[in-house]
Amino acid sequence: MKLFHFLSKTIRTKLIVVSFLLLSIPLIVVGVLAFQKSSNSLDRLGVTNLKNSVEMTISLIESLNKEVEKGNLTLEEAQEEVKVAILGVKATDGTRPINPLLDLGKNGYIFILDQEGYQVAHPNLEGNKFWDVEDSNGVKFVQEFIKVGNAGGGISYYEWPLPDDENRIEQKVTYSKADPYWGWTVNASTYMMDFNQPAKEILNLVILVIAMTLLIGLFIIWMFSNSIAKPLIKVTKRMDVLSSGDLAQEQLVIKTKDEIGELAQSMNQLQTRLKAMVLNISDASETIASQSEEFTQSANEVNEGGQQIAATMQELSSAAETQADSATTLNELMEEFNIKIREAYQHGEVVESSSNEVLSMAAEGRTLMNRSVVQMENIHEKVSQAVDNVKGLNEETQKISKLVQVIQEISAQTNLLSLNAAIEAARAGEHGKGFAVVASEVRKLAEQVSDSVGEITEIVGHILEDSNKAVHSLQSSYEEVEVGSDQIKQTGFTFGNINESVSEMVRKIQQISTNLKDLSQNGGEMSKAIEEVAAVAEEAAAGVEQTAASAQQSSSSMEEIASGAEELATLAEKLNAQVRQFKY
Repeated sequence: MKLFHFLSKTIRTKLIVVSFLLLSIPLIVVGVLAFQKSSNSLDRLGVTNLKNSVEMTISLIESLNKEVEKGNLTLEEAQEEVKVAILGVKATDGTRPINPLLDLGKNGYIFILDQEGYQVAHPNLEGNKFWDVEDSNGVKFVQEFIKVGNAGGGISYYEWPLPDDENRIEQKVTYSKADPYWGWTVNASTYMMDFNQPAKEILNLVILVIAMTLLIGLFIIWMFSNSIAKPLIKVTKRMDVLSSGDLAQEQLVIKTKDEIGELAQSMNQLQTRLKAMVLNISDASETIASQSEEFTQSANEVNEGGQQIAATMQELSSAAETQADSATTLNELMEEFNIKIREAYQHGEVVESSSNEVLSMAAEGRTLMNRSVVQMENIHEKVSQAVDNVKGLNEETQKISKLVQVIQEISAQTNLLSLNAAIEAARAGEHGKGFAVVASEVRKLAEQVSDSVGEITEIVGHILEDSNKAVHSLQSSYEEVEVGSDQIKQTGFTFGNINESVSEMVRKIQQISTNLKDLSQNGGEMSKAIEEVAAVAEEAAAGVEQTAASAQQSSSSMEEIASGAEELATLAEKLNAQVRQFKY
């Protein structure tokens, strides 16, 4: 849960925390190792110093013993010289000073015991027996000294109060070795705290250096994280603005030349292209909406004219049938027939005029439809360009993903190299320990880089996913535009058929008008040839019925055109609604 809470932090926080850990952990580890190394080295050096002091004293005993054997010195004189050499001249109160020439620490000195535990030589306890003396843990350390010394020499540890503070007990270390000439056990002893004092000074210096390094490093990390986080915050806020449909913002200015700068530049290009695309779509949709309204109005007018023609043709058909049925009585009603012929001729002229108007409207509608087809092709081309541009952006983002993969491979190679370095350092033994620590830190750094690259890969994956969504969205719009273009083309084809049908209707109506004119001029002759008139009437009735059928067909086609125009207007309105979501 804590890890999830950390991952939800901002990139700036992650960079600061991770960088601080990468800086502080190696410093702390190196400081601890340095303190331990120096402490251990000082301990070994101190023990060596104690041993050398004891060996030097035994060598002095050996040389003085030779003088005793030669008769140059008495045994008491030789033993006193040894005591003076390791400590100093005995005072009247029985104490001896600590020899300042023997550096065994602040409270270190050499003392001598005999085999019964008496202090043969000691700064302030000389002549006292310490065989049964115990330390605070109940250890009879004097017996331990003699035992270790007789066994060839060695180190013993015990606890003893400080000379200047009887209430403070500290651990002491003593090197003991038996003298083969006089039966003495020579001891060099000091407090462990005297050995570790330089190590503590080194630790304090290391802590100070680490603290100063962490403060300076934290300041540098803060500046570096700000240089990365601030451009990312700007890009994120601008992406939020773009996702809300606001394309009217000024272009984002990022001065860096790294991947973040390239991302900002790509986002600016995307904003510019989206704005241009939306403007083009808006203009095209408004043009489509305007022309569809005009087209709908024209279609309604043509439809009304077709209905009027159909009604007129129905009347003509009824009159022609009545004329055919009344052919036997036509002689008696010749005057009335002439009047009907004149009325039919007048109606024919009206129909011819209306047909010409319908033909003109159909031609105009076909012209407007051709313009709509051209406009839809322009929209089709613009949307296709937008799809290609977004696909290009998707490809650029995929290139970024490939670069991240290269960084991941470099991190893996670095990790492998650090592992090889650690193996070589292990082969080097003691001399390769320092290099092993460096190799371990390099491996940790490589793992941290790998984790960071994983986060970048996830971010780039989100960008790719959003880009793919944009491609799918534009592809869907592209398909819708293709469907609209096909519908417009089909509507233009239908208009061409209507134009041809209306032209055919006009030709037939003109023929009817000519026939009616001939009938009006030859009314007298028609009264002499009733049978011929009846045949002509039947032919006229058939022609009128055919014309009525053509008019009904034209009316039906115009209704389909009007329906298509309404659908086109609805589609244009939907397109406008989508475009109005953007601000530009």
